[in-house]
Amino acid sequence: MKLKTVILGSQRKAEIFAHLLSGAESFEFCGYYDPDSADNSDGAGNLLFALELAEKADVFMFDRHVNFIDSSFIEHFVRLGKHLMFDGFLIQDLSFLEQLSRLHRESGNCMHIANILYNKPLYTTASQFIRKPRFIKLEKECRPPSPGNFEQWLFKELAQDLDLIIRTAQSGIREVSARPLFLFGNNPDLLNIHIEFDNDAVCHISVGRAIEPGTHRMKIFQQDRLFSLDFAENTLNEYRPMENKDQLSILEDQDNQHQELTLIQRPVVPFDSWKMELRNFEENIHKALTPLSTIENLVEVNQLTALITEKVQRRYHEV
Repeated sequence: MKLKTVILGSQRKAEIFAHLLSGAESFEFCGYYDPDSADNSDGAGNLLFALELAEKADVFMFDRHVNFIDSSFIEHFVRLGKHLMFDGFLIQDLSFLEQLSRLHRESGNCMHIANILYNKPLYTTASQFIRKPRFIKLEKECRPPSPGNFEQWLFKELAQDLDLIIRTAQSGIREVSARPLFLFGNNPDLLNIHIEFDNDAVCHISVGRAIEPGTHRMKIFQQDRLFSLDFAENTLNEYRPMENKDQLSILEDQDNQHQELTLIQRPVVPFDSWKMELRNFEENIHKALTPLSTIENLVEVNQLTALITEKVQRRYHEV
């Protein structure tokens, strides 16, 4: 039996989701509800309508472009055992997420986060080769934050990247420092973040408009390996030392500090991200499996963005 599915998003996005669902065996598109529509702007009676809406479907999918997401809707969907899919990291409210995580553990429904960097082909391919990283470096060009909007900007621009970093390091966070640089005006043009993990791994992040245009790159260093993930170009390169350790040398002044690297261009295994997400979502529901990306992952990202924001705003009140 197909799962009745409602999209929370605009009519245009609902049409796109309807097309995606037409190729999935387990989901039946049953309409959409636009939280941003003027017709739904009156907050009175939202609780009653949440119960009424919940009766219309088994599954609710939230589009990433929705501006207003009523937390009471989500809570009641979870309490009633509805299955939820979020198109990306949509919720930036740590206390609500922690409450949602508790409700989820009690209800046993599926809460699946889709369409983020961690789930996509580039990182899925890279994760097959990455082992015990020691140093992670991220560079990303983006617009600067507007005054008073730092935390929202940080979440929007870096949430998915921070998620990758946390899960790549595979360790708790020991220390975080962050410093904005003001190069072209009163708004920070570059944000430098330094993260130390409990396993002694280190991460350095540079993000802002003082980065070469179009740059979105992560480098992951581990023993005898360097991986370069270019998200803008969707390429994965691996670098290994060319040095033959069994080769004997009689050159006493040989410079062992500058060894050449050999490049291996790893092919990124292509797949339709949305088709894979829907297939995984279906399997997670029917087999009660844990999704690849969960609300708990989003909780960790929100905790880190809150910590970075606190570090920055403590010293730079104008941000």
